[in-house]
Amino acid sequence: MSRIKLKLDRITKVFGDLIAVNDLCVDIFDNEFVCILGPSGCGKTTTLNMLSGLEVPTSGNIILDDKVINKLPPQKRDIGLIFQDYALFENMNVYENLAFSMRVKRKPRDEVDSKVREVAQAVEVSHILKKNYGSLNPGEMQRVAIGRTMISEPSVFLLDEPLDNLDADMRVTMRAELKRLQKDLGKTMIYVTHDQEEAMSLADRIVVMEQGLLQQMDTPQDIYNHPVNRFVAGFIGTPPMNFITCKLESISGKLMLSSLKGSFSMDISEVGRHLYEGTIQKEMILGIRPENVSVNIDDLNGEKRGARILRVEPLGPEMVLEVALEGDPDNVIRALVDPGRIPSVGERIEIIFHQDKIHMIDPLSEEVLI
Repeated sequence: MSRIKLKLDRITKVFGDLIAVNDLCVDIFDNEFVCILGPSGCGKTTTLNMLSGLEVPTSGNIILDDKVINKLPPQKRDIGLIFQDYALFENMNVYENLAFSMRVKRKPRDEVDSKVREVAQAVEVSHILKKNYGSLNPGEMQRVAIGRTMISEPSVFLLDEPLDNLDADMRVTMRAELKRLQKDLGKTMIYVTHDQEEAMSLADRIVVMEQGLLQQMDTPQDIYNHPVNRFVAGFIGTPPMNFITCKLESISGKLMLSSLKGSFSMDISEVGRHLYEGTIQKEMILGIRPENVSVNIDDLNGEKRGARILRVEPLGPEMVLEVALEGDPDNVIRALVDPGRIPSVGERIEIIFHQDKIHMIDPLSEEVLI
């Protein structure tokens, strides 16, 4: 296992009556790409600001390479920050922007030139070194901003939603470039974003935050397949996970899960065998992702299929069906399915839950039990 590069030891940040970050404990390994993910106001940018030295923790320690750096100014932390708005010098061309920090330190001209050209090649801006700021497109600006931080050779890179100003195609391109750069450089990168697609595609591990609290830290696949609570389960995934309030009962030796209005009932004895006895005969929340809901659209026998189509959203290679359970119109479920025949709004269908993919959530603690 890699050594711990950066440790957040019970970090808390308070602004007046607001606890922006609450007792955050995170270990980040050497050469790891970590994404801090969460909705607006969850504390992710405040965490980044404390790491960079722009904010001082109210309590707790930030430990880099086994040294507490809480009181060190930003320029002495060996941490490079890449801003969302690029923060380039508008009166300089690309070469001058890249060279600026080395010139301030009065490095020899030959050394500056060699380093600028090396970094320019790494971020693929060698062909635009003489280009002025005003003629750069957003993708080029982002590459120059990354290169300018690389020049100072920090041991940790912090990136604050750096792709927000790019169009969709450029975001995809730059995500791939960032991942390549991180692996080529062999550096630790911490990337703040509210975009789960970015986090899932970039990160070795994801830190999910909400209301200043760490919800879960794990690999993208484990967070997707094994969320620890309802917030993580609902925040990760597009379309989002379905949640249905149900009743769990033991009937004739079988563990039965039924919707409160009787619109469906299923035997979950196999998948629910690990549930403790105290969960029986109580309300539970069934969680299931749209891609784990199958549908039978063709009603050859004219029989009732258990659900009614509310909305159809074609997405090219797949489609989202929004359906209401028969007899329980408040329970709306999304299914992500192959296009095939597109059903009509109001049409009755059968829906099938893949039992090996369901999650059982305690409605009080909101913890995922299975």
